[in-house]
Amino acid sequence: MSVVSIVRLQSRDVEAAVRKAVSLTDGFENVAWEGAKVLIKPNTVLPAKTGTGIVTDERVVEAVTKLVLERHPKKVVVGEGSSVGYDFRETWNSMHCMEIAGVTEVAKRLGVEVVDLNRDEQVEVNVPDAFVMERFAIAKTALEADVIISLPVIKTHIRTGITCGLKNMKGVLPGNEKKRTHKLGLDRGIVDLNRVAKPTFTIVDGIVGVQGAWGSQAEAADRVPLGLIFAGSDVVAVDAVCAAAAGFDVREILHVQLAAEANLGICDMDLIEVRGERIDDVRQPFIPFLQAAKDLYGGAKVIEKDSCTGCMGETVSTFIYLNKAGFHEKLPDLTLIMGTPEEIPPLKEKPVVLGRCAKEYRDRGIFVPGCPPHGLKITDAVCQALEIDQDIVHRAIAELHSFSADYKERRDVA
Repeated sequence: MSVVSIVRLQSRDVEAAVRKAVSLTDGFENVAWEGAKVLIKPNTVLPAKTGTGIVTDERVVEAVTKLVLERHPKKVVVGEGSSVGYDFRETWNSMHCMEIAGVTEVAKRLGVEVVDLNRDEQVEVNVPDAFVMERFAIAKTALEADVIISLPVIKTHIRTGITCGLKNMKGVLPGNEKKRTHKLGLDRGIVDLNRVAKPTFTIVDGIVGVQGAWGSQAEAADRVPLGLIFAGSDVVAVDAVCAAAAGFDVREILHVQLAAEANLGICDMDLIEVRGERIDDVRQPFIPFLQAAKDLYGGAKVIEKDSCTGCMGETVSTFIYLNKAGFHEKLPDLTLIMGTPEEIPPLKEKPVVLGRCAKEYRDRGIFVPGCPPHGLKITDAVCQALEIDQDIVHRAIAELHSFSADYKERRDVA
């Protein structure tokens, strides 16, 4: 049996909930802390603030870091490698993402080092019995850690159904390897990564999750306030319980099933002991990505194959912007090409071709370069294709984000 705890927040006391969730599992005390090098791995995938559900709540990071420091390991590092599209030195990078999320301030206050895993020294590893990634590069800090504490958030995902503990480890891969997992098969790539860098213990921020086809900014309707903390030493079991709590059938979450097949943990709900709250008492069904996307895309045609999260996330932002600006009725006239589709059928309309992977089709329509292209550039190209007034859309974006100065800076950078 694997043990997973579920604890409900009381009086907004995050630290108390984290401590209780950890204590209910017994597994935290069984970790070999003496002389250990510890990596605490939050999810700060992009520059978003605590409370949005996009990134790990800074209060969870602080509570867990305190718990680790109390065990007196040799070294403690907080590290993350942000998503493709948020790891450029001249604009955003992992350090900036952690700063926006409040993680950097927590680490400074507690006296622990912060590491950008995208900029860390990379080490090539071989993976026996790999599904698709027999050899890949990984951040040295993660590879050399004796203990990895993963701090994911529950979110929906276009490729994997959910993103939680197993997928959170993608942050230890450099950008090119992140993209390669998509090309080789994301679910299997996640499992191969966890064969090398499986968390020792996983504590899930279930305070606020994100559902549907959220983009770089989750709106209020995308956020799911669960008010929960999940914990366990079996990351596969933790992901299975989180999937069930979010209303998913874990048998349909491929990377979790494959992780169990690879003997990385247990996903059979009959073999998982849940302590604390009962799943039935906390279950709150999330809207799956694809279900939400049908409404969000408004009938737009998307021709793609093996597009990574970067392109998909930036594109979703464009649909959010156009809907906000009131141009939903124009979307059926839009065609997007992204990733590496094998062929493009004859098209009446001029498509928008997105990103480096699709550049061989750049002459077929309006090409937006980048890896991934910035959402604001995609939006401008779509406005051009659909003959939409860009200024109306830009005003809607500024209103949506409610920080016009920062928006202008981001637009200038893009």
